[in-house]
Amino acid sequence: MTEYVVDLGRGFSVLQDTEGYLFTQDSVICANLLPAGSRDRLLDLGCGTGVMSVLALLKKGVKEAVGVDVDPRAVSLAVRNAERCGLEKRMKVLCRDVRGIEKEVGRESFDKVVCNPPYFDFPDGTDGGRNASAKREGGATLADFVAAASACLRFGGDFTLVMRAERLCDAMTTARAHALEPKKLTLVFPRPAAKASVFVMTARKGGKPGVITDALYVLDADGEQSERMKELYG
Repeated sequence: MTEYVVDLGRGFSVLQDTEGYLFTQDSVICANLLPAGSRDRLLDLGCGTGVMSVLALLKKGVKEAVGVDVDPRAVSLAVRNAERCGLEKRMKVLCRDVRGIEKEVGRESFDKVVCNPPYFDFPDGTDGGRNASAKREGGATLADFVAAASACLRFGGDFTLVMRAERLCDAMTTARAHALEPKKLTLVFPRPAAKASVFVMTARKGGKPGVITDALYVLDADGEQSERMKELYG
């Protein structure tokens, strides 16, 4: 196992493990677009090494974050990352499957749920790349994550997830099937004129129909970080 430090700015940093799951820009964008504040209890499903929980605590100021992941190595790093950022009193991490997690953390006990679920459904034996174990729907599926979010959210609470753009219909229909109404959709484009690569969607438990759409460009026409990205990362 080889660990290295990722700088989050403002004197904070987290650890990554080259032999385990590596969080990507997708998680960072999702955490920055998360609609949350100081009164909110946050549940992070499939938290990996805890970067979205850490950012929600540091930048959004959420009251408390609970991370859940089935990978013991990732959970161990998430615990250490919480300690590294001085968040151990406000951040708890559990090594659990998300299926049935409401029995342990409490049904309808969270204001916000955030998730970077498996992106793909690779056939057995297919190599999904560097993060294949975390990005393949080999265990818990998208429906399992959405069901867990719905069970743990209070009425009126928000579920925010990030996924590959080609799975937008899956995410919206699955959310609605679990009483989570899509309210905000941000399509993320690598650069102008490129196809959207991922999306960030926020759905409200018991919400009324009606969705606001937005676009986020990672790079501008000159290949530099866009002004919107600079604002998010600031």
